Amino acid sequence: MSVRDHGRAVLVMVVDHSGSVPGVTGTFVVVSEKGVAGTIGGGAAEKELVDRALVHDGEPGLVPFRHTPSEGGTLCSGLQVFAIISLTRDDEKTIEEIVDTLAKQGLGTLELSRGGIRFDAGVARQRRYDEEDGGWSLTEPLGLLDTLYIIGGGHVCLALSRVMATLPFRIIVLDNRSELPTMAANNHAHEMRVIELDTVAEHVEEGERSWVVIMTFGHIHDRQVLEGLLGKSFAYLGLMGSEAKVRQMYGAMKADGIATEDLESVRAPIGLSIGSHTPEEIAISIAAEIIAVRNRRDEKCPRSASV
Repeated sequence: MSVRDHGRAVLVMVVDHSGSVPGVTGTFVVVSEKGVAGTIGGGAAEKELVDRALVHDGEPGLVPFRHTPSEGGTLCSGLQVFAIISLTRDDEKTIEEIVDTLAKQGLGTLELSRGGIRFDAGVARQRRYDEEDGGWSLTEPLGLLDTLYIIGGGHVCLALSRVMATLPFRIIVLDNRSELPTMAANNHAHEMRVIELDTVAEHVEEGERSWVVIMTFGHIHDRQVLEGLLGKSFAYLGLMGSEAKVRQMYGAMKADGIATEDLESVRAPIGLSIGSHTPEEIAISIAAEIIAVRNRRDEKCPRSASV
């Protein structure tokens, strides 16, 4: 929603939250008389904040909203704190820089405070919210901070790419087959690479922002890729396959001297147990597990196969 096209607009962003609420920190809407873009979770809170935004003409401020369960209404029970900031033509350059950075799949940091909005392109600092001495500020990283590496570009990869493209992940597909039809049809991934599978470790960056799923053509290639990545640090490392396949592969790997504790770091079979069979169903189960891990990093989703 352009300030130039819509005149006065108001940004409403969740700057802090606790408990069970519909919109978490970082979610936002932009409101003008011509429409609303984005969401802060819907329901009573969004309605109230949109109504406030339509008449807001003061300095940037904070609006707390406490959710309480009500009969026939919301079951949410928690607190959201909203920043409400009028956007003017003076903010056009900042907004255009944000839009341009995100369109180029870049990173940046948005800062909100009583002074308005500010954006630093090229660096993504950690989220931080402060309230002291009558002032407040939110530092919010923007862009695709997390990268999903899908190793194996077949039908499930295509379906998973389609699902994950709706989430804040940069998607990189790796495969050793240069003329694979599903690779050619995949216009959801941000990058496609044809590689030799024994060099996979050179193409997958370690760290808490890296998510890896292995779904190559056949268990021989799966094992080759898995051995190349074992012992490295990732937010998530998963292997697709049946329970029987995983047990057989792990048994052979342990017989060859691979430590059980290394194999225990892998989520296999990959995905939540929802009785999935088709590529689309399997993709949803994998995406659901990744979301679960991402939203509570200190917990492990249950695995079906024992190592």
